[in-house]
Amino acid sequence: MYSATPNSKALRNPGEPDPVIYLARSIFDSPVRYSLRLSYWSREHKQFHTSSLLELGAEPADFLHYPNDSCFHLDTDLVYNIEKLCGRDMEPELEELLWPFVDPAVKRKMEYFFFRGKSPGRIKAGIKLLSCNGMPVHSFDKRRLHFLRFGSTDQGQVFHMSPSLEAKLLNRSRDELEQYFLEEEAKLREFELKSYLYASLNLQSHFSEAYARSIPQALDPEKIDQAFLKELCKLNDDHDFWQERSNYNHLTDYLIRYVILFFDSSFPRRNRNPEQAEEFMDDHRQFRWPERKNKVSDDEIATIFGESEETLRNADKKEITRLYRQKAKALHPDKGGEQQEFIKLTAAYEELLNRKKAE
Repeated sequence: MYSATPNSKALRNPGEPDPVIYLARSIFDSPVRYSLRLSYWSREHKQFHTSSLLELGAEPADFLHYPNDSCFHLDTDLVYNIEKLCGRDMEPELEELLWPFVDPAVKRKMEYFFFRGKSPGRIKAGIKLLSCNGMPVHSFDKRRLHFLRFGSTDQGQVFHMSPSLEAKLLNRSRDELEQYFLEEEAKLREFELKSYLYASLNLQSHFSEAYARSIPQALDPEKIDQAFLKELCKLNDDHDFWQERSNYNHLTDYLIRYVILFFDSSFPRRNRNPEQAEEFMDDHRQFRWPERKNKVSDDEIATIFGESEETLRNADKKEITRLYRQKAKALHPDKGGEQQEFIKLTAAYEELLNRKKAE
């Protein structure tokens, strides 16, 4: 089934991005159904739009033909009708879109020649990347791409992303972008899905705990759920994000899918349970002012060591260490001594060493 759409020659304007054809897949259908869609810049609305071109059904491989066991060609009716709709040579683009459905044996023989000379262009670092409408990449898209490439919930470097990566998100319709992420998300493992959405929606910003960036499973699950729903609703109402969308009274299928993924999945399991992790992080990673150390007086030092003040004053570091070890053997808790007495002995020993360093 072919859909009527403006000829892409008419859609092209100097200084504006060319229309792009892409492969879209259904979200909730089983089996998955595929279609070809066109993403283009609308000068009238000053935003990107999407137009449906052709429904491919559940088996796009039906549009591929094999004259022998080492090559393939596209269905001639498919190429003719798409080129008629788009107004330009579409065969190379269609071949690339349908490449995933090529017979594996043929693919192995062709892949070296098929991708030769298709290396992506390089983008200089340090430049500010903007779409043709002057808008930067949306933060939600950047966070999603960051996790998909680096697999980290700690996204401290997300806004210093490589320009060659960020450029993938520019000058696309929202539907084309969501289809791109749908394809990339299919590569995630099941235990990564919740971490992916946690990072993408920046849920760590709702928590003050120092470990919120890297160990979300140590946080209160109910508070995470609340933060997720709040950020999802905020994203659903973001007009700059959705571009051509007109009805904001309900969630889109893309967001409904995220709700299902989030509540049907869990964070990766850790050796420590959340309570242990929280206790550990509270004890060791929150800032505390150091305890004030009180100096030990000469009388206390002499009493603790059982030596005169003059003897200790004239002793060198080696002698002081010998006296300390001798007393430590008797006062150490493992030898039956009192813990507090051993602490006092150690404090007196450190005080003596500090004095020797200052001399």
